[in-house]
Amino acid sequence: MDIALTIAGYDNSGGAGVVADLRTFRYFGLYGVSVITALAVQNTFKVYEVFPVPIKTFREELRAVFEDFEIKGIKIGMLANEEIALETYRFLKNMDIPIVLDPVLGSTSGTPLLTEEGVRVLKEKILKIIYLVTPNIPEAERLCEEKIEKLEEVYRCAKRINLLGAKNVLIKGGHLEGEEAVDILYDGKDFYRFASKKIKGKSPRGTGCVYSSAILSNLVKGKNLIEAVKISKEFITEAIKESKKLGKGGEIMLF
Repeated sequence: MDIALTIAGYDNSGGAGVVADLRTFRYFGLYGVSVITALAVQNTFKVYEVFPVPIKTFREELRAVFEDFEIKGIKIGMLANEEIALETYRFLKNMDIPIVLDPVLGSTSGTPLLTEEGVRVLKEKILKIIYLVTPNIPEAERLCEEKIEKLEEVYRCAKRINLLGAKNVLIKGGHLEGEEAVDILYDGKDFYRFASKKIKGKSPRGTGCVYSSAILSNLVKGKNLIEAVKISKEFITEAIKESKKLGKGGEIMLF
């Protein structure tokens, strides 16, 4: 069985972060291991506080999984701060396996999940070593430093993120106005469009975590990037549709 690694935060409500990533890996037939960057104290309402792990602990987590397992792909999620972002870059920079970055910068409820110094490291270093980055609209706005209100602006922003060093850029358009959630993939040469109807009345957390983990899973299983995104887009759309209200806040995706 192929093994994938998630480097991300721990969500104690189980809807996002490493818990959601590991469930996604298993759904697609992979065995998942994890390196936790931070404890995010949260429930289905919001993120209350974030506690980054000590950098020595983070470094030892990385060492432990790589000395034991043959990792075939890596998904990076919340990095929390500059120290953890820099250590991630140093540890992964020479690896020749697919790395998918979901640039988790802040929670839906407004809690910052990566410091400004960490964002700088992400833009200047980590983007240059990953295979694919998957920002939503607010995250893409911060990466390309311009407002996105129309689909044509997504295309321009994708090009700017590519110029920062990201080999492939997938901007998720669910935050834009309209009946469809349109995602735009740019591979440095061509654009590809993936669309689905928005599901009204559903707003589960962790969609970015699950979507990026699904793409990574399909890359590890041998799919090309376009196939991996297509399969994962269909999967996340169905997961949102079937999400359930288990707590008193937003829905949780069950698969």
